[in-house]
Amino acid sequence: MKLEIAKPEDAAALAEFYKSFPTRGLLEMKTDRGHDFFSPYSIQSDQYLTYQLKDEEKIEGIASFVVRDVLLDNKVLPVAFGRDLRISSNRRAVLEWSQHFLPVMEEVFHTFGCKHLISVLSMSDVQAMNAFVRPRTMKRPLPHYYLYRRFNMVSVHGKLPWASIPLPHLRIRRGSASNIDALIYYIIQKSRQRDLSTVWDAQSFHEKLERWQGLKLEDFLIAFDKDDNIVGCAAPWSAGGLQEFIPMSYSLRAHNFRQFLKFGKMLGWTRTLTKPYSRLKVEAGLNFKYLNFLFADNGDIFESLLWRAYDEAHENEFIVYNQVRSEFIYRRPRNWISAKIPFGVYVLLMPDQEPPDFLHPSNEKPIEMEPFFAL
Repeated sequence: MKLEIAKPEDAAALAEFYKSFPTRGLLEMKTDRGHDFFSPYSIQSDQYLTYQLKDEEKIEGIASFVVRDVLLDNKVLPVAFGRDLRISSNRRAVLEWSQHFLPVMEEVFHTFGCKHLISVLSMSDVQAMNAFVRPRTMKRPLPHYYLYRRFNMVSVHGKLPWASIPLPHLRIRRGSASNIDALIYYIIQKSRQRDLSTVWDAQSFHEKLERWQGLKLEDFLIAFDKDDNIVGCAAPWSAGGLQEFIPMSYSLRAHNFRQFLKFGKMLGWTRTLTKPYSRLKVEAGLNFKYLNFLFADNGDIFESLLWRAYDEAHENEFIVYNQVRSEFIYRRPRNWISAKIPFGVYVLLMPDQEPPDFLHPSNEKPIEMEPFFAL
């Protein structure tokens, strides 16, 4: 077997290999990137690498690293984000990758001049947690996983009949040339309160928005107070065509929730989930509407933005956003019908590497993690 860096012409084969690995948890689903495996990475950064482990011409494993400049420990630093590690069940491939993991980390650090590698794991994916965070043996040369932050990925599927908008007179406008300067200033001030933020000045905002395929300034929802000051914002966005999540089967708990949503739809309360492949024998994706650039001064403003985003979404779409556990104002509103999946953000360290200062318990800053980039 040989390890090599993937090229653009490998995109279709990588996408096919990636799709063959279902993600397990409350629901089993496949990830479909069409014919362009690299498209989600280009939204995050211009710097990324994908390694592929091949046995002759057959792909046996892949791992990607996306390098982004982020605000960390009050400094702008390049940080590598490990994504989409998939290894076939071939025992030889598993053993080969375990030998390559640490050298690949060193190569990524050397190539991009970064010192930190971060990865996101679903804490409901028991198989991944056991393989990486709780390995049965430490004999294999693998990096150590240190839990950095936890967050919940929240999906909002409907409103209870007695729910009411908390601030009916709050003015919410679209982003435009007349308010972009105030919007950037607000996002910069809010981003400084989080680690891993990707906006710290006007240039970084424009670069991020320019890379984000399908997201425009006019998509932003901006909340203003009576003095015309910005008090919250959100940017709803659909990843249509870039990445589809196809439910293959639902666990008993997820199945019961889907049936409840079907019942609630008849009463006008909810929006339903896509039927699984095991039922239809047709690959149909979940209809996400991601809330990005999500900031609010308090919980009522957040819920008002959520209300507006939900009402403007299509009838078959539900809202998805991330809530870091220390940011209580973004907790699921009680009058909404929603679900959550817990995730962990881990820092990967070499066996002889000292933990960085930002892992110290005294650092209580929340983090920025856009929902599309966590999946």
